[in-house]
Amino acid sequence: MKNILSISSLSIGYDKNNVLSNINVVVDRPKLITLIGRNGQGKSTLLKTLTGLIPAMDGEIFFGEKINKDLSHKEKSKLFSVVLTSPPAINNITVKDFVAYGRYPYTNWLAVKKEEDNWQINQAMELCGITNFAATNIANLSDGERQKVALARAIAQNTPIIFLDEPTSHLDLVNQSELFDLLHQLVEKQAKTIIISSHQLNLALNYADEIWLINNGELEASTPDFFIKSGKIEALFGGLKLKYF
Repeated sequence: MKNILSISSLSIGYDKNNVLSNINVVVDRPKLITLIGRNGQGKSTLLKTLTGLIPAMDGEIFFGEKINKDLSHKEKSKLFSVVLTSPPAINNITVKDFVAYGRYPYTNWLAVKKEEDNWQINQAMELCGITNFAATNIANLSDGERQKVALARAIAQNTPIIFLDEPTSHLDLVNQSELFDLLHQLVEKQAKTIIISSHQLNLALNYADEIWLINNGELEASTPDFFIKSGKIEALFGGLKLKYF
């Protein structure tokens, strides 16, 4: 069985400024992976490097047996979808039309949607709880609602891997919990691999299958139970008390 994602001797950063070095991680089955670390330690840089938004300084990233840097834009769009921290800035478009952008890897050059495309769009909106305002202009939504729309677009893209950079930053506590529950269900029921950066440590520890902890320029990957017992997360965040069920 091919690995879903393999990261080998990866170093990342900006303008020759190294942020993280010698990252070696293998994802061999669908998982909900939460990336944790203090601000400015490289969470967003890692996600952007994995998705090809910025180049790696050294090392390789494999999706299956294919190297990320050799993949075409269309190949990438069928392998993974991406939701960045800021809600979509596009205005003057309805929610449903924006979610429909997720189907672009599968439609023809006229963007003609088939029955499967419409089903994926409607299911994604239902999963994210945005069906009631499908016809609403995005310009009239709150930041939290826009973030849900961005996630629905990524789900409609129907890729085996989803990357999310701080998707809970504009959500209240109830919606944060609902988001993690939805991501967990996507892993369990649709065999997605989801890699999410988050500051919601309690939710991360209780929902994630695996934690990637960034500390002092290094990344360590293990189970939530390992990090709870080791006390490494609490030490990193100044003795913060965590709840793990």
